[in-house]
Amino acid sequence: MHFRRFAAVLCAVLGATLVGASAAAPKVAVSGHTFKVNGKNVAPQAYNIDGYNYFKLRDVAYLLADTTAPFNVTWSASQSTVVNIVPGQKYQKVGGELSASTLTSLKVSASTFKVLMEGKTLPLRGYLINGNNYYSIADIAESVGFEAGWDNATRTVSITTPDPDPEQPGNNGGSNGSDNTPTPTPKPTPAPTPTPVFTTGVYEVNVSSTLTVRSGPGTSYSSVGQLSKSDKVVVDSLSNGWAHLMDTAGGSGRYVSADYLKRLSDYDGSTTPDEPFTTGWYRVNVESKLAVRAAASTTGKKVGQLSNGAEIVVDSIANGWAHLMDTSNGTGRYVSANYLTRVRGYSASEGEPNDPVEPPRTSQIDGKMTVIIDPGHGGSDVGATSLDGTYDEKHINLTVAKYLQSYLKSAGVNVIMVRDTLEDGSDLTLRGAVMERYQDTADLFFSIHHNAANTAARGAEALAQVADKNGGPTKILAEKLLEEYRALGVPIRSIVFREGHNGDYYYTNRAAASLFIPALTSEFCFIDNAQDQKFIDSDEDLAAEARAQYNAIMYYFTQVEY
Repeated sequence: MHFRRFAAVLCAVLGATLVGASAAAPKVAVSGHTFKVNGKNVAPQAYNIDGYNYFKLRDVAYLLADTTAPFNVTWSASQSTVVNIVPGQKYQKVGGELSASTLTSLKVSASTFKVLMEGKTLPLRGYLINGNNYYSIADIAESVGFEAGWDNATRTVSITTPDPDPEQPGNNGGSNGSDNTPTPTPKPTPAPTPTPVFTTGVYEVNVSSTLTVRSGPGTSYSSVGQLSKSDKVVVDSLSNGWAHLMDTAGGSGRYVSADYLKRLSDYDGSTTPDEPFTTGWYRVNVESKLAVRAAASTTGKKVGQLSNGAEIVVDSIANGWAHLMDTSNGTGRYVSANYLTRVRGYSASEGEPNDPVEPPRTSQIDGKMTVIIDPGHGGSDVGATSLDGTYDEKHINLTVAKYLQSYLKSAGVNVIMVRDTLEDGSDLTLRGAVMERYQDTADLFFSIHHNAANTAARGAEALAQVADKNGGPTKILAEKLLEEYRALGVPIRSIVFREGHNGDYYYTNRAAASLFIPALTSEFCFIDNAQDQKFIDSDEDLAAEARAQYNAIMYYFTQVEY
Protein backbone atom coordinates (compact mmCIF):
# COMPACT_ATOMS: atom_id res chain seq x y z
CA MET A 1 0.00 0.00 0.00
CA HIS A 2 1.36 3.35 -0.98
CA PHE A 3 0.25 6.67 0.42
CA ARG A 4 1.50 10.20 0.41
CA ARG A 5 3.80 11.39 3.16
CA PHE A 6 2.84 14.97 3.75
CA ALA A 7 3.70 17.73 6.21
CA ALA A 8 1.87 20.99 5.47
CA VAL A 9 2.98 24.47 6.35
CA LEU A 10 -0.12 25.61 8.20
CA CYS A 11 -0.42 29.44 8.40
CA ALA A 12 2.26 29.62 11.01
CA VAL A 13 0.53 26.86 13.00
CA LEU A 14 2.48 23.84 11.72
CA GLY A 15 5.86 24.07 10.02
CA ALA A 16 9.63 23.97 10.31
CA THR A 17 11.80 26.70 11.72
CA LEU A 18 15.54 26.86 12.21
CA VAL A 19 16.40 28.63 15.43
CA GLY A 20 19.87 30.09 15.92
CA ALA A 21 21.84 30.01 19.12
CA SER A 22 20.78 33.55 19.91
CA ALA A 23 17.00 32.81 19.68
CA ALA A 24 14.79 33.95 22.52
CA ALA A 25 13.06 31.52 24.87
CA PRO A 26 10.03 29.87 23.23
CA LYS A 27 6.52 31.20 23.81
CA VAL A 28 4.51 28.30 25.23
CA ALA A 29 0.79 28.08 25.96
CA VAL A 30 -1.90 25.42 26.05
CA SER A 31 -3.21 25.18 22.48
CA GLY A 32 -6.66 26.60 21.96
CA HIS A 33 -7.14 25.01 18.55
CA THR A 34 -9.62 22.29 17.60
CA PHE A 35 -8.22 18.87 16.67
CA LYS A 36 -9.78 16.18 14.48
CA VAL A 37 -8.68 12.71 13.39
CA ASN A 38 -10.33 11.55 10.18
CA GLY A 39 -13.15 14.05 10.74
CA LYS A 40 -13.84 13.21 14.40
CA ASN A 41 -13.13 15.67 17.19
CA VAL A 42 -10.42 14.60 19.62
CA ALA A 43 -8.98 16.28 22.70
CA PRO A 44 -5.27 15.58 23.20
CA GLN A 45 -3.12 17.68 25.51
CA ALA A 46 -1.36 19.99 23.04
CA TYR A 47 0.82 23.04 23.47
CA ASN A 48 1.32 25.93 21.08
CA ILE A 49 5.03 26.75 21.00
CA ASP A 50 6.05 29.83 19.00
CA GLY A 51 2.94 29.38 16.88
CA TYR A 52 3.25 25.61 16.26
CA ASN A 53 1.30 22.72 17.80
CA TYR A 54 3.21 20.08 19.78
CA PHE A 55 1.83 16.70 20.94
CA LYS A 56 2.94 13.76 23.06
CA LEU A 57 3.98 10.85 20.81
CA ARG A 58 1.87 8.43 22.86
CA ASP A 59 -1.22 10.60 22.39
CA VAL A 60 -0.79 10.60 18.61
CA ALA A 61 -0.15 6.84 18.57
CA TYR A 62 -3.25 6.29 20.72
CA LEU A 63 -5.41 8.38 18.36
CA LEU A 64 -4.14 6.53 15.27
CA ALA A 65 -4.25 3.01 16.74
CA ASP A 66 -7.33 1.96 14.73
CA THR A 67 -6.47 3.81 11.51
CA THR A 68 -4.40 2.91 8.47
CA ALA A 69 -1.34 4.64 9.93
CA PRO A 70 -0.81 2.97 13.32
CA PHE A 71 2.47 3.03 15.18
CA ASN A 72 3.69 1.91 18.58
CA VAL A 73 5.92 3.81 21.01
CA THR A 74 8.41 1.89 23.13
CA TRP A 75 10.90 2.85 25.81
CA SER A 76 13.29 0.96 28.04
CA ALA A 77 14.97 1.90 31.31
CA SER A 78 18.35 0.83 29.92
CA GLN A 79 18.04 3.54 27.26
CA SER A 80 16.23 6.15 29.28
CA THR A 81 16.68 9.00 26.78
CA VAL A 82 15.76 7.01 23.65
CA VAL A 83 12.20 6.61 22.33
CA ASN A 84 11.44 4.09 19.58
CA ILE A 85 8.64 4.39 17.02
CA VAL A 86 7.51 1.09 15.51
CA PRO A 87 5.54 1.86 12.30
CA GLY A 88 2.63 -0.42 11.36
CA GLN A 89 2.32 -1.86 14.87
CA LYS A 90 -0.86 -1.11 16.83
CA TYR A 91 -0.21 1.09 19.83
CA GLN A 92 -0.08 -0.64 23.22
CA LYS A 93 -1.69 1.54 25.88
CA VAL A 94 0.25 2.26 29.08
CA GLY A 95 -2.33 4.52 30.76
CA GLY A 96 -2.59 8.28 30.94
CA GLU A 97 -3.14 8.82 27.23
CA LEU A 98 -4.86 12.12 26.38
CA SER A 99 -4.66 13.20 30.02
CA ALA A 100 -4.22 16.94 30.59
CA SER A 101 -1.75 18.47 33.02
CA THR A 102 -3.26 20.04 36.13
CA LEU A 103 -0.22 22.22 36.79
CA THR A 104 -0.78 25.95 36.49
CA SER A 105 2.83 26.78 35.68
CA LEU A 106 4.96 25.43 32.85
CA LYS A 107 8.54 24.26 33.05
CA VAL A 108 9.86 24.15 29.48
CA SER A 109 13.21 23.13 28.01
CA ALA A 110 14.45 21.74 24.69
CA SER A 111 14.09 17.94 24.63
CA THR A 112 17.34 15.96 24.74
CA PHE A 113 15.60 12.67 23.94
CA LYS A 114 16.45 10.79 20.74
CA VAL A 115 13.55 9.42 18.69
CA LEU A 116 14.37 6.38 16.54
CA MET A 117 12.38 4.62 13.83
CA GLU A 118 13.77 1.46 12.26
CA GLY A 119 17.11 2.29 13.82
CA LYS A 120 17.37 5.78 12.34
CA THR A 121 17.13 9.06 14.25
CA LEU A 122 14.10 11.14 13.29
CA PRO A 123 14.52 14.92 12.96
CA LEU A 124 11.68 15.75 15.36
CA ARG A 125 11.66 19.12 17.09
CA GLY A 126 10.74 18.57 20.71
CA TYR A 127 10.36 20.24 24.09
CA LEU A 128 10.26 18.80 27.60
CA ILE A 129 7.19 20.34 29.28
CA ASN A 130 6.55 19.53 32.93
CA GLY A 131 8.37 16.20 32.54
CA ASN A 132 6.73 15.07 29.26
CA ASN A 133 8.20 15.22 25.75
CA TYR A 134 6.14 17.06 23.14
CA TYR A 135 6.94 17.01 19.43
CA SER A 136 5.85 19.05 16.40
CA ILE A 137 2.77 17.45 14.82
CA ALA A 138 4.10 18.44 11.38
CA ASP A 139 7.32 16.52 12.00
CA ILE A 140 5.43 13.48 13.33
CA ALA A 141 3.16 13.52 10.27
CA GLU A 142 6.03 13.52 7.82
CA SER A 143 7.97 10.84 9.67
CA VAL A 144 5.14 8.40 10.35
CA GLY A 145 2.98 8.87 7.25
CA PHE A 146 -0.24 10.80 7.60
CA GLU A 147 -1.55 14.24 6.66
CA ALA A 148 -1.69 17.21 9.02
CA GLY A 149 -3.91 19.98 7.67
CA TRP A 150 -4.99 23.40 8.90
CA ASP A 151 -8.32 25.21 8.47
CA ASN A 152 -7.77 28.87 9.32
CA ALA A 153 -11.47 29.71 9.34
CA THR A 154 -12.30 27.19 12.09
CA ARG A 155 -8.83 27.17 13.71
CA THR A 156 -8.78 23.39 13.28
CA VAL A 157 -5.87 20.99 12.90
CA SER A 158 -7.04 17.94 10.92
CA ILE A 159 -5.11 14.68 11.03
CA THR A 160 -5.99 12.41 8.11
CA THR A 161 -4.73 8.89 7.51
CA PRO A 162 -4.66 7.14 4.11
CA ASP A 163 -7.76 5.43 2.77
CA PRO A 164 -7.85 1.69 3.58
CA ASP A 165 -6.85 -0.79 0.90
CA PRO A 166 -10.13 -2.36 -0.26
CA GLU A 167 -8.31 -5.63 -0.94
CA GLN A 168 -7.30 -6.09 2.69
CA PRO A 169 -9.41 -8.44 4.88
CA GLY A 170 -11.98 -6.66 7.06
CA ASN A 171 -12.22 -3.57 4.86
CA ASN A 172 -15.23 -4.60 2.76
CA GLY A 173 -17.82 -3.97 5.47
CA GLY A 174 -19.09 -7.60 5.21
CA SER A 175 -19.88 -10.28 7.76
CA ASN A 176 -17.36 -11.50 10.31
CA GLY A 177 -19.02 -14.91 10.47
CA SER A 178 -21.13 -14.15 13.52
CA ASP A 179 -24.46 -14.13 11.63
CA ASN A 180 -26.22 -16.51 9.27
CA THR A 181 -25.58 -14.62 6.05
CA PRO A 182 -24.71 -17.17 3.36
CA THR A 183 -21.15 -17.02 2.19
CA PRO A 184 -21.17 -15.85 -1.44
CA THR A 185 -19.62 -18.08 -4.04
CA PRO A 186 -16.12 -16.81 -4.68
CA LYS A 187 -15.55 -15.38 -8.12
CA PRO A 188 -12.65 -16.56 -10.19
CA THR A 189 -9.55 -14.57 -9.50
CA PRO A 190 -8.53 -12.66 -12.64
CA ALA A 191 -5.04 -13.08 -13.94
CA PRO A 192 -2.74 -10.49 -12.36
CA THR A 193 -1.76 -7.53 -14.46
CA PRO A 194 1.99 -7.56 -15.01
CA THR A 195 3.74 -4.85 -13.05
CA PRO A 196 5.45 -2.47 -15.48
CA VAL A 197 9.23 -2.46 -15.30
CA PHE A 198 10.41 0.81 -13.74
CA THR A 199 13.41 1.93 -15.77
CA THR A 200 15.73 4.88 -15.67
CA GLY A 201 15.19 7.98 -17.78
CA VAL A 202 13.49 11.39 -17.69
CA TYR A 203 10.52 11.56 -15.32
CA GLU A 204 7.92 14.19 -14.48
CA VAL A 205 6.85 14.89 -10.90
CA ASN A 206 3.20 13.90 -10.67
CA VAL A 207 1.85 15.41 -7.42
CA SER A 208 -0.74 18.04 -6.57
CA SER A 209 1.78 20.35 -4.92
CA THR A 210 5.30 19.29 -3.90
CA LEU A 211 7.34 16.10 -3.54
CA THR A 212 9.86 15.69 -0.71
CA VAL A 213 13.44 14.85 -1.67
CA ARG A 214 15.22 12.78 0.99
CA SER A 215 18.82 11.93 1.79
CA GLY A 216 18.13 8.20 1.58
CA PRO A 217 15.59 5.69 0.18
CA GLY A 218 12.90 5.91 2.88
CA THR A 219 10.63 8.23 4.81
CA SER A 220 12.89 8.01 7.85
CA TYR A 221 15.63 9.89 6.02
CA SER A 222 15.87 13.64 6.39
CA SER A 223 14.31 16.02 3.88
CA VAL A 224 16.90 17.74 1.70
CA GLY A 225 14.59 19.59 -0.64
CA GLN A 226 11.35 19.77 -2.56
CA LEU A 227 10.32 19.19 -6.16
CA SER A 228 7.27 20.91 -7.55
CA LYS A 229 4.48 19.55 -9.70
CA SER A 230 5.58 18.98 -13.34
CA ASP A 231 9.31 19.32 -12.54
CA LYS A 232 11.52 17.17 -14.78
CA VAL A 233 14.14 14.92 -13.18
CA VAL A 234 16.53 12.23 -14.37
CA VAL A 235 16.34 8.94 -12.47
CA ASP A 236 19.51 6.86 -12.66
CA SER A 237 18.59 3.99 -10.34
CA LEU A 238 15.60 2.41 -8.58
CA SER A 239 15.41 0.42 -5.35
CA ASN A 240 12.39 -0.72 -3.32
CA GLY A 241 10.12 1.96 -4.75
CA TRP A 242 12.61 4.80 -4.28
CA ALA A 243 14.08 6.65 -7.23
CA HIS A 244 17.57 8.10 -7.05
CA LEU A 245 17.94 11.44 -8.81
CA MET A 246 20.90 12.06 -11.04
CA ASP A 247 22.89 14.97 -9.68
CA THR A 248 25.20 16.64 -12.17
CA ALA A 249 26.82 18.57 -9.32
CA GLY A 250 28.27 15.36 -7.90
CA GLY A 251 25.94 14.76 -4.95
CA SER A 252 24.52 11.36 -4.19
CA GLY A 253 21.88 11.44 -1.45
CA ARG A 254 18.72 12.54 -3.30
CA TYR A 255 15.78 10.14 -3.37
CA VAL A 256 12.05 10.46 -4.04
CA SER A 257 9.17 8.02 -3.91
CA ALA A 258 8.78 6.47 -7.37
CA ASP A 259 4.99 6.41 -6.85
CA TYR A 260 4.83 10.09 -7.74
CA LEU A 261 6.89 10.01 -10.92
CA LYS A 262 5.67 9.66 -14.51
CA ARG A 263 8.15 8.45 -17.12
CA LEU A 264 8.53 10.71 -20.14
CA SER A 265 11.47 9.41 -22.14
CA ASP A 266 14.92 7.89 -22.12
CA TYR A 267 17.72 10.13 -20.95
CA ASP A 268 19.76 11.34 -23.92
CA GLY A 269 22.49 13.06 -21.94
CA SER A 270 21.43 16.53 -23.00
CA THR A 271 18.25 17.08 -20.97
CA THR A 272 18.87 19.42 -18.05
CA PRO A 273 16.84 18.20 -15.07
CA ASP A 274 15.14 20.56 -12.63
CA GLU A 275 17.09 20.92 -9.41
CA PRO A 276 15.27 20.15 -6.14
CA PHE A 277 14.48 23.22 -4.08
CA THR A 278 16.70 22.95 -1.00
CA THR A 279 17.42 25.09 2.02
CA GLY A 280 20.22 27.66 2.06
CA TRP A 281 20.94 31.15 0.75
CA TYR A 282 18.67 32.32 -2.08
CA ARG A 283 18.68 35.40 -4.30
CA VAL A 284 15.48 37.24 -5.24
CA ASN A 285 14.83 37.47 -8.99
CA VAL A 286 12.00 39.91 -9.74
CA GLU A 287 11.54 43.01 -11.87
CA SER A 288 10.54 45.22 -8.94
CA LYS A 289 9.49 43.84 -5.52
CA LEU A 290 8.66 40.42 -4.10
CA ALA A 291 5.88 40.31 -1.48
CA VAL A 292 6.63 38.79 1.92
CA ARG A 293 3.49 37.34 3.48
CA ALA A 294 2.43 36.14 6.94
CA ALA A 295 1.12 32.87 5.52
CA ALA A 296 2.09 30.57 2.65
CA SER A 297 -0.55 31.86 0.27
CA THR A 298 -1.25 34.79 -2.03
CA THR A 299 -4.11 35.64 0.32
CA GLY A 300 -1.73 35.85 3.30
CA LYS A 301 -1.31 39.28 4.80
CA LYS A 302 1.60 41.18 3.27
CA VAL A 303 4.16 41.94 5.99
CA GLY A 304 7.02 43.25 3.89
CA GLN A 305 8.77 43.15 0.54
CA LEU A 306 12.13 42.19 -0.96
CA SER A 307 14.02 43.97 -3.71
CA ASN A 308 15.54 42.28 -6.74
CA GLY A 309 18.94 40.86 -5.84
CA ALA A 310 18.28 40.63 -2.09
CA GLU A 311 19.71 37.50 -0.46
CA ILE A 312 17.79 35.56 2.20
CA VAL A 313 18.12 32.28 4.08
CA VAL A 314 15.30 29.83 3.41
CA ASP A 315 14.82 27.23 6.14
CA SER A 316 11.84 25.30 4.75
CA ILE A 317 9.86 24.96 1.55
CA ALA A 318 6.36 23.59 1.07
CA ASN A 319 3.72 23.90 -1.63
CA GLY A 320 5.82 26.36 -3.62
CA TRP A 321 6.32 28.75 -0.69
CA ALA A 322 9.68 29.43 0.96
CA HIS A 323 9.90 30.33 4.63
CA LEU A 324 12.47 32.99 5.56
CA MET A 325 14.72 32.18 8.48
CA ASP A 326 14.29 34.87 11.11
CA THR A 327 15.47 34.39 14.68
CA SER A 328 14.40 37.81 15.91
CA ASN A 329 11.16 38.94 14.29
CA GLY A 330 9.01 35.83 14.43
CA THR A 331 8.14 33.06 12.02
CA GLY A 332 5.33 34.18 9.72
CA ARG A 333 7.31 35.32 6.67
CA TYR A 334 6.86 33.52 3.35
CA VAL A 335 7.68 34.27 -0.30
CA SER A 336 6.86 32.50 -3.54
CA ALA A 337 9.68 30.06 -4.34
CA ASN A 338 9.19 30.75 -8.05
CA TYR A 339 11.22 33.95 -7.73
CA LEU A 340 14.22 32.58 -5.84
CA THR A 341 17.53 31.19 -7.07
CA ARG A 342 19.73 29.14 -4.77
CA VAL A 343 23.14 30.71 -4.18
CA ARG A 344 24.84 28.43 -1.65
CA GLY A 345 24.30 26.42 1.50
CA TYR A 346 23.80 27.95 4.93
CA SER A 347 25.63 27.00 8.10
CA ALA A 348 24.45 27.98 11.57
CA SER A 349 28.05 29.00 12.27
CA GLU A 350 27.48 31.99 9.99
CA GLY A 351 25.23 33.51 12.65
CA GLU A 352 21.94 35.27 12.13
CA PRO A 353 21.57 36.56 8.55
CA ASN A 354 20.95 40.21 7.82
CA ASP A 355 17.28 41.00 7.32
CA PRO A 356 16.65 42.56 3.87
CA VAL A 357 12.86 42.70 4.22
CA GLU A 358 11.68 46.26 3.49
CA PRO A 359 10.25 47.27 5.89
CA PRO A 360 10.00 44.60 8.64
CA ARG A 361 6.22 45.11 8.54
CA THR A 362 3.93 46.92 6.16
CA SER A 363 0.26 47.79 6.06
CA GLN A 364 -2.57 45.49 5.12
CA ILE A 365 -2.44 45.80 1.34
CA ASP A 366 -5.99 46.37 0.11
CA GLY A 367 -5.80 49.81 -1.53
CA LYS A 368 -7.76 51.45 1.29
CA MET A 369 -6.15 53.68 3.94
CA THR A 370 -7.46 52.50 7.32
CA VAL A 371 -6.39 54.14 10.57
CA ILE A 372 -7.36 53.20 14.12
CA ILE A 373 -7.32 56.35 16.28
CA ASP A 374 -6.88 55.82 20.00
CA PRO A 375 -7.75 58.80 22.25
CA GLY A 376 -5.68 57.60 25.22
CA HIS A 377 -7.34 56.99 28.62
CA GLY A 378 -11.07 57.70 29.19
CA GLY A 379 -13.81 56.67 31.56
CA SER A 380 -12.49 56.39 35.12
CA ASP A 381 -8.93 56.81 33.81
CA VAL A 382 -8.34 60.56 33.35
CA GLY A 383 -4.64 60.15 32.49
CA ALA A 384 -2.14 62.94 33.09
CA THR A 385 -3.47 66.21 34.56
CA SER A 386 -2.26 69.73 35.17
CA LEU A 387 -1.57 70.77 38.76
CA ASP A 388 -4.76 72.79 38.99
CA GLY A 389 -6.88 70.14 37.26
CA THR A 390 -7.73 72.42 34.33
CA TYR A 391 -6.32 70.02 31.78
CA ASP A 392 -6.49 66.21 31.65
CA GLU A 393 -5.87 63.63 28.95
CA LYS A 394 -9.33 62.10 29.11
CA HIS A 395 -10.83 65.28 27.64
CA ILE A 396 -7.97 66.72 25.55
CA ASN A 397 -7.05 63.45 23.85
CA LEU A 398 -10.65 62.92 22.73
CA THR A 399 -11.00 66.47 21.39
CA VAL A 400 -7.80 66.16 19.33
CA ALA A 401 -8.86 62.69 18.12
CA LYS A 402 -12.19 63.97 16.83
CA TYR A 403 -10.48 66.77 14.90
CA LEU A 404 -8.08 64.21 13.42
CA GLN A 405 -10.98 61.88 12.58
CA SER A 406 -12.68 64.68 10.65
CA TYR A 407 -9.54 65.60 8.71
CA LEU A 408 -8.76 62.01 7.74
CA LYS A 409 -12.33 61.21 6.71
CA SER A 410 -12.36 64.28 4.46
CA ALA A 411 -9.30 62.81 2.71
CA GLY A 412 -11.05 59.48 2.12
CA VAL A 413 -9.37 57.57 4.96
CA ASN A 414 -11.37 54.88 6.74
CA VAL A 415 -11.21 55.80 10.45
CA ILE A 416 -11.91 53.49 13.40
CA MET A 417 -12.19 55.12 16.83
CA VAL A 418 -11.18 53.18 19.95
CA ARG A 419 -13.46 55.50 21.90
CA ASP A 420 -15.60 58.48 20.90
CA THR A 421 -17.08 59.35 24.31
CA LEU A 422 -15.68 60.43 27.67
CA GLU A 423 -17.22 57.40 29.36
CA ASP A 424 -15.27 54.77 27.40
CA GLY A 425 -11.61 53.81 27.40
CA SER A 426 -10.66 53.03 31.00
CA ASP A 427 -9.68 49.45 30.12
CA LEU A 428 -6.28 49.36 28.40
CA THR A 429 -7.01 46.00 26.78
CA LEU A 430 -9.85 47.65 24.82
CA ARG A 431 -7.11 48.82 22.43
CA GLY A 432 -5.92 45.28 21.80
CA ALA A 433 -9.47 44.08 21.23
CA VAL A 434 -10.08 46.75 18.59
CA MET A 435 -6.82 45.85 16.84
CA GLU A 436 -7.78 42.17 16.72
CA ARG A 437 -11.19 43.06 15.30
CA TYR A 438 -9.67 45.09 12.46
CA GLN A 439 -6.30 43.35 12.00
CA ASP A 440 -7.14 42.32 8.43
CA THR A 441 -7.74 45.90 7.27
CA ALA A 442 -5.86 48.24 9.64
CA ASP A 443 -2.87 50.08 8.17
CA LEU A 444 -1.97 52.07 11.27
CA PHE A 445 -2.77 52.35 14.98
CA PHE A 446 -2.30 55.97 16.11
CA SER A 447 -2.55 56.72 19.84
CA ILE A 448 -2.98 60.30 21.08
CA HIS A 449 -1.49 61.24 24.45
CA HIS A 450 -0.13 64.23 26.38
CA ASN A 451 2.76 63.83 28.76
CA ALA A 452 3.34 64.67 32.44
CA ALA A 453 6.40 64.47 34.68
CA ASN A 454 7.76 66.99 37.15
CA THR A 455 6.29 70.29 35.83
CA ALA A 456 9.75 71.14 34.45
CA ALA A 457 9.97 68.68 31.53
CA ARG A 458 8.48 69.84 28.25
CA GLY A 459 8.33 69.05 24.56
CA ALA A 460 7.04 66.41 22.14
CA GLU A 461 7.94 62.73 21.89
CA ALA A 462 6.87 59.90 19.58
CA LEU A 463 6.84 56.33 20.89
CA ALA A 464 7.64 54.03 17.95
CA GLN A 465 7.88 50.25 17.67
CA VAL A 466 11.25 48.70 18.48
CA ALA A 467 11.27 46.70 15.24
CA ASP A 468 11.69 50.00 13.38
CA LYS A 469 14.68 51.28 15.35
CA ASN A 470 16.88 50.98 12.28
CA GLY A 471 14.20 52.02 9.84
CA GLY A 472 10.61 51.08 9.12
CA PRO A 473 7.06 52.43 8.99
CA THR A 474 6.69 53.82 12.51
CA LYS A 475 10.07 55.53 12.38
CA ILE A 476 9.03 57.17 9.10
CA LEU A 477 5.83 58.43 10.74
CA ALA A 478 7.55 59.51 13.96
CA GLU A 479 10.14 61.62 12.12
CA LYS A 480 7.46 63.40 10.07
CA LEU A 481 5.20 63.89 13.11
CA LEU A 482 7.94 65.59 15.16
CA GLU A 483 8.78 67.74 12.15
CA GLU A 484 5.14 68.92 12.04
CA TYR A 485 5.14 69.58 15.80
CA ARG A 486 8.34 71.60 15.49
CA ALA A 487 6.58 73.82 12.95
CA LEU A 488 4.02 74.63 15.67
CA GLY A 489 6.80 75.77 17.98
CA VAL A 490 6.73 72.76 20.28
CA PRO A 491 10.20 71.74 21.59
CA ILE A 492 11.22 68.35 20.21
CA ARG A 493 12.58 65.67 22.52
CA SER A 494 13.11 62.36 20.69
CA ILE A 495 11.72 59.26 19.05
CA VAL A 496 11.49 56.59 21.75
CA PHE A 497 12.12 52.90 20.97
CA ARG A 498 11.62 51.24 24.34
CA GLU A 499 11.99 47.49 24.56
CA GLY A 500 10.56 45.24 27.26
CA HIS A 501 11.14 41.60 28.07
CA ASN A 502 8.56 40.53 25.50
CA GLY A 503 9.06 42.94 22.61
CA ASP A 504 7.81 46.52 22.80
CA TYR A 505 7.58 47.96 26.33
CA TYR A 506 4.41 49.95 25.59
CA TYR A 507 1.28 47.83 25.48
CA THR A 508 -0.35 49.26 22.35
CA ASN A 509 2.89 49.05 20.36
CA ARG A 510 3.43 45.46 21.53
CA ALA A 511 -0.14 44.35 20.85
CA ALA A 512 -0.07 45.90 17.38
CA ALA A 513 3.30 44.33 16.54
CA SER A 514 1.91 40.88 17.33
CA LEU A 515 -0.77 41.52 14.68
CA PHE A 516 1.64 43.04 12.12
CA ILE A 517 0.06 46.50 12.53
CA PRO A 518 2.37 49.55 12.62
CA ALA A 519 1.59 51.55 15.78
CA LEU A 520 2.76 54.92 17.09
CA THR A 521 1.97 56.92 20.23
CA SER A 522 2.08 60.71 20.09
CA GLU A 523 3.05 62.66 23.26
CA PHE A 524 2.39 66.20 22.00
CA CYS A 525 3.52 68.17 25.07
CA PHE A 526 3.71 68.06 28.88
CA ILE A 527 0.27 68.81 30.24
CA ASP A 528 1.70 69.78 33.67
CA ASN A 529 4.19 72.32 32.28
CA ALA A 530 3.02 75.95 32.24
CA GLN A 531 4.84 76.77 28.96
CA ASP A 532 3.59 73.65 27.16
CA GLN A 533 0.03 74.36 28.26
CA LYS A 534 0.04 77.31 25.83
CA PHE A 535 -0.06 74.76 22.97
CA ILE A 536 -3.34 73.20 24.22
CA ASP A 537 -5.27 76.03 25.89
CA SER A 538 -7.80 76.62 23.09
CA ASP A 539 -9.83 74.70 20.52
CA GLU A 540 -7.72 76.36 17.83
CA ASP A 541 -4.57 74.87 19.40
CA LEU A 542 -6.07 71.40 19.62
CA ALA A 543 -7.22 71.59 16.00
CA ALA A 544 -3.70 72.66 15.00
CA GLU A 545 -2.26 69.64 16.84
CA ALA A 546 -4.67 67.35 14.98
CA ARG A 547 -3.79 69.03 11.67
CA ALA A 548 -0.10 68.30 12.30
CA GLN A 549 -0.97 64.65 12.97
CA TYR A 550 -3.06 64.53 9.80
CA ASN A 551 -0.20 65.94 7.72
CA ALA A 552 2.22 63.35 9.12
CA ILE A 553 -0.19 60.44 8.54
CA MET A 554 -0.96 61.46 4.96
CA TYR A 555 2.79 61.72 4.29
CA TYR A 556 3.19 58.27 5.85
CA PHE A 557 0.82 56.80 3.28
CA THR A 558 3.02 58.16 0.48
CA GLN A 559 5.91 56.09 1.89
CA VAL A 560 4.25 52.72 2.65
CA GLU A 561 1.80 50.53 0.79
CA TYR A 562 -1.76 50.29 2.05
